[in-house]
Amino acid sequence: MQVKQYPTELVKENSSSFRKDILHHIGMMEHAIQAGTTHNDSLFMGKLGLSLYHYSCFEYTGSEEHIEKGRLYLDEVFLRFNESGSSLLNPSLSTGLAGFMSLLNFLSKKQYIYQDLQEFEEIDKFLLKQALHQADHDFNDYLHGSFGVLNYFLDRLPDPAIQLHAECLLEAILKNVIHAKDGCWIRNYIISKEETSEMNLSLSHGQTGFILVLLKAFEQGLLFDKMHDTIRSMVGLVLKQTMTTDPENNRHSIFPNTVHEATHEKTYNNRLAWCYGDLNQAFMLYKVGSAFGIQQYIEIADLIGACSLDRLDAASTMCVDAQFCHGAAGIAAMYQSLFAVSGRSFYEKAAIAWIQKTMHFLEEGKLNLDFNEKELSLLDGYPAVSLVLLDAVYPNKGDWKEFLLIN
Repeated sequence: MQVKQYPTELVKENSSSFRKDILHHIGMMEHAIQAGTTHNDSLFMGKLGLSLYHYSCFEYTGSEEHIEKGRLYLDEVFLRFNESGSSLLNPSLSTGLAGFMSLLNFLSKKQYIYQDLQEFEEIDKFLLKQALHQADHDFNDYLHGSFGVLNYFLDRLPDPAIQLHAECLLEAILKNVIHAKDGCWIRNYIISKEETSEMNLSLSHGQTGFILVLLKAFEQGLLFDKMHDTIRSMVGLVLKQTMTTDPENNRHSIFPNTVHEATHEKTYNNRLAWCYGDLNQAFMLYKVGSAFGIQQYIEIADLIGACSLDRLDAASTMCVDAQFCHGAAGIAAMYQSLFAVSGRSFYEKAAIAWIQKTMHFLEEGKLNLDFNEKELSLLDGYPAVSLVLLDAVYPNKGDWKEFLLIN
């Protein structure tokens, strides 16, 4: 890979006028969120996400009004749940019960609510049963499959009963790990089982996200030796997939999206985002390098991150709107998290640049060009965009990014 000298200046430092501009956009988004309605209960699409949004706004601003609103959304979900009218009928983190339980655990740990999670023992058993079935059929997705459930179980530790669930699910996942010449990987699919022949490298649906969740298990001492060896092998295989960049011919990404198991053919585009792209691998390498004490991983992450900094247009990033999932706010959040884990100042400056681009997209009415009616979705609408902007004003006060594996 070609590496340029690390930039020392990217954008002007934060100023009072810039801060005022950010707060103005936050206020506009808050107004839009308050004016909207949703009948969806889920974490990434509906009321649970809005509850997380408001509790997180409280962490940033200290406004008690947000606590009240967060609790109101949570109460609405509980009411529908108790009346058997809930849409949370699947084990998914994004749209189902893993998201519901993850939020309850998150809020309980922070003492925003007082909820005995052992009262939900039957839901935990249901989640384990469903996740074991998913792992057995290679549906290991973080957002929708077994890894979302595993992440919830890991966040519940050190609860002894939940630890047994986590270890049981880990064993089931590891049983089906694919061992290739250059390392190992975990199958997944999003829509069709045919996708299981493709090694997906992303944070949202693939190896990078899986490694980050397995790293949480390693750091908590679960199946310690197996976790260590599996993570090292998975990272090694991901690093084998690097490609030569050629900016003059509009080839900017270092990593492909997927690699075919048999033909080794790579699917490629210039996506730079939270969901896919080189920032995924840079963040993962910083985290693993720090946990394992492997300086080489950190140095490679530095190189990957530095190579991304001059990718600021649609051609080199595929970024055309403000949304979190694969828009400007998600890129800003990635740079915020990269700065937090590495301390590299060029990431802080890159985050400011992408905050500016996020606001420009909002001013142009470009929240989400893929979907017209997802304004209240955490991933695709205003809530996460607003939280990213709040993080620029009040750094390191919110913990909501842990739901997106970039804390």
